[in-house]
Amino acid sequence: MERLLLLAFLAVVVLCHGQFQVIFEWKSIDFQWRLDDDRKQALVRGDYIPANNFLTTVKFWKDKMYLTIPRWKDGVPVTLGVTSAEPVNGVTAPLLEAFPNWDMQKLGDCSAFQLVHSVEIDPKGRMWVLDTGRATSLRQESKSGCPPRLVILDLEDKGNILRSYEFPDHVARPGASGTYLNDIVLDHENGGMAYITDNGRDDPGIIVYSLKNNTSWKIRHNSMKAEKEAVGFMVAKTHVINPVHVDGIALSPASNRDRQIYYSPLSSFHLYSIPVSALRDNVTNINEYVKELGRKSSQTDGMAMSAAGILYFGLLADDAIAMWDTKNTPSFTVGQRIISRDHVFTQWPDSFAFDEKGNFWCVTNMLQNFLNNRVNIDVPNYRLLRIHVGARSYQYYENGTAPEWPDFTAGADSVKFALATLLAAILVFVAK
Repeated sequence: MERLLLLAFLAVVVLCHGQFQVIFEWKSIDFQWRLDDDRKQALVRGDYIPANNFLTTVKFWKDKMYLTIPRWKDGVPVTLGVTSAEPVNGVTAPLLEAFPNWDMQKLGDCSAFQLVHSVEIDPKGRMWVLDTGRATSLRQESKSGCPPRLVILDLEDKGNILRSYEFPDHVARPGASGTYLNDIVLDHENGGMAYITDNGRDDPGIIVYSLKNNTSWKIRHNSMKAEKEAVGFMVAKTHVINPVHVDGIALSPASNRDRQIYYSPLSSFHLYSIPVSALRDNVTNINEYVKELGRKSSQTDGMAMSAAGILYFGLLADDAIAMWDTKNTPSFTVGQRIISRDHVFTQWPDSFAFDEKGNFWCVTNMLQNFLNNRVNIDVPNYRLLRIHVGARSYQYYENGTAPEWPDFTAGADSVKFALATLLAAILVFVAK
């Protein structure tokens, strides 16, 4: 009865929030290959299988947008790509360039990206990349061998690596049933902090990374685990049964007060919050700080917070995008509103992003088809929707200015990587 009342309530409060427009739309994801024959050879070898490439995350910096293509199956040659943030010459399904280059996409090379699901970009143009370290993670014979890590790239310097941090085993377990680095938010305070959702099967939780100290730890709680009642649901008449732990994460806007982390397992109807201070201080009894905020009408994948304190989130089984004004409506239960529902264009709203022009973007990827091996590359599958909201992301103040972010130098892992790259180039030159 509670769920029916909530559905009825949400159905009549779809706000006049403007209309999302489809800006980009792909039937399948393709790339700008280094050589003309590379694509043909990749198709023959099975290194490129168009139906196995799907989008999860988009982020913007200046006139570029950066997209992630996680390697959940074979045939994904690029896991982090880049293209123009606006259609060029009317092309709405652009080819993606490997970012920062093709060498950083090499499978089996632990200095390259193996599986990137999410990234975030701080106000200084540094991209924080989550690399789970293994490919084909949906398959039972999931490959492993590279440690999960956080890699920070300088977008103002051709994507050069500023830091590469390998998570220790007690924080992020490697292996087929271990860590899956899903999403990330950034905090400029305390020397720079990152909060990362790990929805690996065996040890889900929120990973905390300190930029200043170059160290990490994990916070675990039952609220971060999949809930049985929410494991199964329908999207476009397709049944999805897949228990997924803590997934979407958002951070309240930059301010001088103790900020809040918002999160939800994908397999859950509930939204939770926890003070940043409790995560940062790695408190002993985290249960005292976790707050259950209310119930959603459906499961949620990604979520995002604006500088104005608006929390946006998807409702998967409703083909909808919803919002909650955290500043002006303290109660999530009565404050949540559906702002868009479309049974074609918003099938599986996966993630969200803000650009520098006050636009709000949503990635929809019809993931239910991918999970059930029903991707049809003759029809549109992946879309980027856009709406103007006149706000920037949670990393900025409401007036659009950015807090002061710390500078930092490359860590030891990055230095080792640079030396290894230089040595490899010398060996190649000598061999010639």
